[in-house]
Amino acid sequence: MAMKTVLIITDKFPPGFAPRMGYLSKHLGEHGWKSIAISLESSNENHFDFLSGYAKKKVYIPREKIKISIAHKMRLFFFPDLRGAASVGWRTYKKMEDSVKELVEKEQIDMILCSTFGVFPLHIAYKTAKKYKIPWVADLRDMREQLRYVYEQKSIKLSFLKKLYFKSGIQRRNSILKKADAITSVSKKHIEFIKSYGLKAHCIYNGADTDIFIPSKHHKLDKFRIVYTGTLSSTTKNVAPLFSAIQQLYMNKGIDFNNCRVQFYTSIDSQKIVNKLKETFCISDFIDCFDYVPATEIPKILNESSILLLLLSYKDTGIMTTKFFEYLAAERPILCIWGEEGAVEDIINNSDAGIAAKTEDDIKIFIKMKYDEWLKTGYTKSDINREYIKNFSRRYNAKQFVELFDNILNLKRSHETQEKA
Repeated sequence: MAMKTVLIITDKFPPGFAPRMGYLSKHLGEHGWKSIAISLESSNENHFDFLSGYAKKKVYIPREKIKISIAHKMRLFFFPDLRGAASVGWRTYKKMEDSVKELVEKEQIDMILCSTFGVFPLHIAYKTAKKYKIPWVADLRDMREQLRYVYEQKSIKLSFLKKLYFKSGIQRRNSILKKADAITSVSKKHIEFIKSYGLKAHCIYNGADTDIFIPSKHHKLDKFRIVYTGTLSSTTKNVAPLFSAIQQLYMNKGIDFNNCRVQFYTSIDSQKIVNKLKETFCISDFIDCFDYVPATEIPKILNESSILLLLLSYKDTGIMTTKFFEYLAAERPILCIWGEEGAVEDIINNSDAGIAAKTEDDIKIFIKMKYDEWLKTGYTKSDINREYIKNFSRRYNAKQFVELFDNILNLKRSHETQEKA
């Protein structure tokens, strides 16, 4: 049987820092599908270069150089279709539109999938689907609404024009979403946002690549390592309680800096946050900062850790980072700061993956418990519910997408049969 083809139209495809569509492409073949991807060019990004080869064909649209002028800001204000993870100009938009048309006329396309953070390129996907009578799915990997909580936490007050700007973008996005055959997004919180507009949506989480994130057998580790991978928010409100807990444990002789390390694999800017903050506590001897490592090296780092550190900067925004699912797949104890009474905490509790700390005492007790366990055995255990976390793998995500595609195609065929009858 010939493989079906999904055309992925997106603002970011690997090697860009948005792996969702790359992982989908990797696993589509297991279900009789393949992908063709068209995306904006990702300049100076190679985090997920290893995923870029899974699409059977790729087209990258160069970004035109945009001068941030009053005229450009006015265009974005009145034409929300230009707004994506980064804004685009008219020439880039037109080039994307023409390239999509060329692909559809050359290839046999069974489904269109548009994955985006903003509005661009949803309208291109909709127009193409309508013109060529191809079903299409809109996938929101992030949503502007989640920024509302970020602004609240940082006490940022938006001007009337800024509020109007965001509102017009959301309204434009929703008007296009109504025309999709299906909508997907990445967390239950995002689904709540979508439902609040009277729209239906399917939750397809991000997940871990279980081909490379394979938990190692328990083996003795030379040091007790608390590990964080990823960037840090400019706020230190979730790092300071950790450092305070470490300091108190050290001063009470609960841990020893000779065999205990707190390690950050992070950006240069995030390292500055850590290095500045650690000087306010008596814990400099415990802290190590390392530069980012390629995504393919992360599994080894996680497998050599005793506790995996998850730092949530804001309340329940619905943001479900890839890092969280990779932590689950590594099957090492997770220390989440802070417990947010949201989706992340629910998954930690339901999977028995660790603790979502709500107080500094929670942090101290968990670290001390795992440190003592390490002293006795040389490693730390996580009695994680493996059956439960199967739902959070990239392979399972692909299966969900394919089931949705097949259902839409079956429904389309059924309607066509009824019309002929």
